[in-house]
Amino acid sequence: MEEETKKQGAGAKIKGFIMGILGAVKRFFVDNWKKPAEGNYVSSREVVCYSAGGIGVQFIAAMAGYVTLSASCLLIGSIYGIPPTTLAYMTIANSLVMLVLQPLKAWLIDNTPGKQGKARSWLLWLSVPSAVLMSALAFMDPSWKQTTIVIVITVLYVIMNWIYQFYYSQYTLLAYLISPNSQERANIITISSLVYSIAPTITGFIVPLIAEAFPGGQLDINLYRVIIPVFCGIGVLLTLIAYFGTKERVIVPREYKAKVKFWDGMKKCAKNKYLWILNITIWFQFGRIAVTGVITWVYIYILQNAAIQSVVTLIMGTASGIGMFIAPFIIKAIGKRNTAIASNMVVAISSVVLIIFPDNLPVLFITSYLVYMGIAVQIISQPAMNADALDYQQYKTGDRFEGVSGNLGMIGQAIAMGTGLLIPFIQELFGVGVGGDYEMLYDPAVRAPMFRTLAIVAAVCGLLCAAPFFFWDLSEKKHKAIIDELKLRAEAQNIADGHGGESVLSSGEELSAEETARLEEEAMQQLGTSVNASAAAEEAVAAQECGTCDSKSAEESCAAPGEEENSGGGEDGGESSGSADDGEMK
Repeated sequence: MEEETKKQGAGAKIKGFIMGILGAVKRFFVDNWKKPAEGNYVSSREVVCYSAGGIGVQFIAAMAGYVTLSASCLLIGSIYGIPPTTLAYMTIANSLVMLVLQPLKAWLIDNTPGKQGKARSWLLWLSVPSAVLMSALAFMDPSWKQTTIVIVITVLYVIMNWIYQFYYSQYTLLAYLISPNSQERANIITISSLVYSIAPTITGFIVPLIAEAFPGGQLDINLYRVIIPVFCGIGVLLTLIAYFGTKERVIVPREYKAKVKFWDGMKKCAKNKYLWILNITIWFQFGRIAVTGVITWVYIYILQNAAIQSVVTLIMGTASGIGMFIAPFIIKAIGKRNTAIASNMVVAISSVVLIIFPDNLPVLFITSYLVYMGIAVQIISQPAMNADALDYQQYKTGDRFEGVSGNLGMIGQAIAMGTGLLIPFIQELFGVGVGGDYEMLYDPAVRAPMFRTLAIVAAVCGLLCAAPFFFWDLSEKKHKAIIDELKLRAEAQNIADGHGGESVLSSGEELSAEETARLEEEAMQQLGTSVNASAAAEEAVAAQECGTCDSKSAEESCAAPGEEENSGGGEDGGESSGSADDGEMK
């Protein structure tokens, strides 16, 4: 009897779980397909469009992985025969150009013309140039002199990378702007990340199989002359879905016009500690992938089997999917701050295991799997935290600095020019890639100590990435209060400008009737308080001036302007209140 009761209980739990999933599917695809859920701003249809566009962006990003200035990049390192140190210097040249052009990029983002928003416009304009220039890198001639090929690739790569990074960053930026609700942003980033992760999974699985059709396999240049243009073309077409199917929703007054000056923006952003925390942790992220960066070599020089590589790549791809899936649940349970700390600690602890067993392939794959998972969690948490930091910036100074805030990253780029040499230096220290020769990777006596050293770098950098987040105190509760205050300021400014009751979202969409009424009432109270305070102050000034008059006629002559000033002062007081808010929202 007891056993039967247990079975019934288990059956009820399974049924409840299935019904819960079906209910969630119904809510997403039916109830909220055109209308956002209560408390949210984005419909399911728009989430799907954003996610589909992400597949396109990630197809192009996957192809960018085949043209990186890295010794482990088979096209640039092995086929074109460029040594690791030379590649490191090429990377420095690229970083210098990115550093110089960053202010231009920031200015373009913050002063984007038109009504399509900051992110969507550039996503459209830069997709085709990114695809064309990336494809061009596969059409160099390996027989050229090394000096020639290094110069040509460096110039082409620098131009391509600036445009591509600009393009890629706008997809991420769109997630910051698509909703003012922090948890909803995290959920959208999660859903889109899970959907668009199919792109690198597809390329990681298919490319090794396609390579079997070429005589040289993955070391055949013609492979890249086929896959890069094809996948980039698909990426451009899918990007259009995100452009046409989404909106940006920033909380600003109706007459808000973005006018951002470089130095003014830099000074204000430099006082935002949350932007500093995010940027400092980025300085050390290069080292977290020191372990995973050798996976390509393992496939080529150890496994030497395309079928196994495809299966292992598919399995490794699930790490990112799992990490991104669990991220919003972890965020909801322990907050973004603790999520960032915990995920970086996973990276550090996993890498420590490889230090002990550097030439154990199962350990290498397990370590890499956990590192991928930890980093995937941050694919969700870090953009959500960045968006919160930008909302805080608007709360403190009244400015939207999606572009200028990136200028703080220039310090990180300068640091990266030095730290970027570390991993290539370690590789060449063990003889890998010297003179364009990578054959020693077949020797476990060379691989093991190099893998151990890279694991140490990954562990240390994982800890350094976690450390800054201990100073993060922008909680979810605090962020919600900031958003409420920004709405109130925008409504007050709208009333002062004669647009009372109109949308405070840049998309022009209306809030709920209840929230609109509440905001209008609170804004009117705020403006009324400011008007009364201004009028009382002017009455006091008038009384003081009249107190100095010696005669009744003087008092009368003094009272008249005071009364006129007082009645007009109420209007001025209202405008003054609006101007004060405008100063906050400028």
